[in-house]
Amino acid sequence: MKRTISAAIVLAALSSATALASADAAPRQQASTQAIHHGNQRAGHSYQVVAKVDKTEPMLHDKVRIKATVTPAAPGASVTLQLKYDDQKKWKTIDHGRLDGRGKVTFKDKVSSLRVRKYRVVKPADAKAGAGRGDTAKVTVYGWRTLTSLQPVISQGLFEWGNVAINGTSYPDSILRSGALPAGQIDYNLNHDCKQLDAVYGLADSSPSGSSTTLVLTADGAPKHSGTYALTQAQRVVTDITGVFRISFTSASLGGGLAAVGTPKVLCSF
Repeated sequence: MKRTISAAIVLAALSSATALASADAAPRQQASTQAIHHGNQRAGHSYQVVAKVDKTEPMLHDKVRIKATVTPAAPGASVTLQLKYDDQKKWKTIDHGRLDGRGKVTFKDKVSSLRVRKYRVVKPADAKAGAGRGDTAKVTVYGWRTLTSLQPVISQGLFEWGNVAINGTSYPDSILRSGALPAGQIDYNLNHDCKQLDAVYGLADSSPSGSSTTLVLTADGAPKHSGTYALTQAQRVVTDITGVFRISFTSASLGGGLAAVGTPKVLCSF
């Protein structure tokens, strides 16, 4: 009789332990299942980021706006703005922001150099989805520089000159005919990286009375400007040179006239 009672007690104890073990395993199994589910969700679904810049050819020191939309929306979530120059491989973080209620964010960046660049917006991974990132289009920055800061390819009869007076106005960093030859030429390579040329054409005030000159500008061999000038005559011309490789100034003078190009400047991305 005692053996029967002891066996019953043992069986009851074993059943109770099994029940407790099963009850304890249930939450752990549920947590494990949720972790696997979230892991699969992150692995299979990533945030989609679309980033756009408002200017792809800004001027030096302009501010550009980078706008991004993240899907699915994650209101209040942190995102980062990154920058990579065209001659570099690594991205660097330059700003942080938070998504609004529609999953949108706007950044601003002041371009302080002429280096070609791209931006991208990065949304880190979370329990909802995996990390996402979106790149903008390439951004090419332009700035004005004096043409005489470049090395001329050809300089015969027309030379770079410090200051030239044309019709009573002094122009630094200019081009002037010098020497006995009545004709002259000076060429510059722009390597397809410039958009505009701004210059004043005329006859230097040191020219003899009654003299004149004809100045011609060509771009890759195509005529862009031609004008004949006497004393007290000057003309400012802004010329489109988008995509041009080489520009050339030529002059032909009468009566010892000194052809002059006052402070020529080019709008370039270098």
